[in-house]
Amino acid sequence: MLLFFLCFGSALAKKYVEPTGASAGLRIVLVNPESYSVHIAEYDVATCRRGGDVGWVSGGRKVDTVRIGMPGEEAPREGILERRIPVGRPFSFGTRFIMPKQSIAQSLMGATNPGGASAEALANAHAAICEAPVFTPEAGVFYELTLALSPQRCEATLSRLKLTADGLSQGDVLITDRIRFPVSPDKPACPKPRE
Repeated sequence: MLLFFLCFGSALAKKYVEPTGASAGLRIVLVNPESYSVHIAEYDVATCRRGGDVGWVSGGRKVDTVRIGMPGEEAPREGILERRIPVGRPFSFGTRFIMPKQSIAQSLMGATNPGGASAEALANAHAAICEAPVFTPEAGVFYELTLALSPQRCEATLSRLKLTADGLSQGDVLITDRIRFPVSPDKPACPKPRE
């Protein structure tokens, strides 16, 4: 039921709009899409608010099929989402919704008996809300955000992709400021602008 309202709510929410001019590319990779449903949103670093909804990297009604010509491109599948992103200003994509995948029976048992074993198992399987990397994309550059979820944890790693003579290699991991979510995805704590 919760998933229904989240899907319905995301259908009504403001959608992320890709830039039409100069842009960079971002691929989001969920390491374990078989275990978690994950929805991605843009976060406006200047206002410290959630912006447009980007889409489901895993667990949506259908697999995201948008591909933007990134190096090492894969066919559409659960766990991969690609978008063009704006350049020359601080930017962030982060998780809006994370839910462990489970059977309908487990969901119903947890909902009908919130103190029961199924509810406790679901609570223990929840991943933490990912801290969203904040970076200033450069025109024509490709980036990859890898999300590794596990119970009570989320690791978000941002890399700059590089093309070498013998194919794609992942560049250095970028060390960035992070948007943190001490309360919920709707109440982020943004880094202070650098002077």
